[in-house]
Amino acid sequence: MLRDRTGFTLVEMLISLAILAMIVASTFTIFSSSSKSWQKGEARSERYHNARAAIGKISMELSQAVIREDGLCRFIGEKDEVKFVSFVSSSSGVFEAAEIEYWLDKERKFLLRNEDIEPDYDFSTQDQSDILADNISELGFSYYDGVDWSDTWDSDSVLPKAVKIRIKLEDKKGKESEEFEVVSHLKTS
Repeated sequence: MLRDRTGFTLVEMLISLAILAMIVASTFTIFSSSSKSWQKGEARSERYHNARAAIGKISMELSQAVIREDGLCRFIGEKDEVKFVSFVSSSSGVFEAAEIEYWLDKERKFLLRNEDIEPDYDFSTQDQSDILADNISELGFSYYDGVDWSDTWDSDSVLPKAVKIRIKLEDKKGKESEEFEVVSHLKTS
């Protein structure tokens, strides 16, 4: 006489649990991988945003650089730093002449900006230094005179026609890096 079989055998239960375990493990692996990729993309996006904001600020202030007719004002450009006088917005909303400096703290990998709102036109004093961006491994400037690019510029009477700004940005672990480059045209007339 045949009996009605309404239940599962132990072997069937073990096989179904093994299949379920494989499905859960593969789902977890896919989720974990997707989560890591998402976080990596978010970090890269934030680095790009910070780099573009920093290079945009440098470019904007460089484009407003001025030279005074009395020769007191200078534009000093080195390969890895630049000093100039530009107009910046004060806390009252009025634009004032200020000494501006950009340079790289190589040990801490900070792109620094100094602003002296009472310029003495010698760049020897620093009111405040701000961190413009972090994880910057390289900062470079090139200066265009209308014919050639050079790594330095020092003048109290002539501004460069353009300044090429290049920064190299790294992730916190130093494994990935991106380079950004912009040419800022100065008002020379």
